[in-house]
Amino acid sequence: MNDVGIGTKLRIWRRSNGIKQDAMAAALGVTQATVSRWENGRDIPSIEISRRITDLIATQIRDELAIESRFVERLSSVQAIFDIDGIRLQAASSGCVRAWPLFSRLAGRAFESRMIGESRIILDDVETRNSVVKGDIAIIVGISTRHLDLAGDVPFKHRWISRFWFHGHRVFATLAYEPCDADTPVGIEQVFHLEDIAKR
Repeated sequence: MNDVGIGTKLRIWRRSNGIKQDAMAAALGVTQATVSRWENGRDIPSIEISRRITDLIATQIRDELAIESRFVERLSSVQAIFDIDGIRLQAASSGCVRAWPLFSRLAGRAFESRMIGESRIILDDVETRNSVVKGDIAIIVGISTRHLDLAGDVPFKHRWISRFWFHGHRVFATLAYEPCDADTPVGIEQVFHLEDIAKR
């Protein structure tokens, strides 16, 4: 994600803020087709417009990661925040610490190589992973017994809901974990695309 171009950054920021291409084009004094070409990588904006885009994005982004982290850490429910780059734990709720004590002490470490089960399936599916990184997939819901190959963490069946969001050009996932019936089959239950959510 570090090499993301200005057009991709614009698309991610615009979609995550619910701004249509034509409104963005009007704000920048260009056509909607021009914005579309930038976002699809077929053209690049001038240096002046690139600066305006960068300034626009920077002034609109609050430190959502810090806010979200502090919020999650104070919850008694089981929730965690991960940086998608390497699957690094950013924050864990007090409920998460109770559920997975060992895992919850590993903030900042990359877990990608230790992912198993449904989480591994998502990571290994190139199309799904790319859709998450591009901002096309907003939410994934699944049933799992474990996510990581970590000794000491007791497996138990649970439903998890992962919401993907952006902080600048970095992609994060806030996961909520909840109980499920013992006979609920393990697997991916639902995938919500941003365009489907936006239509509601």
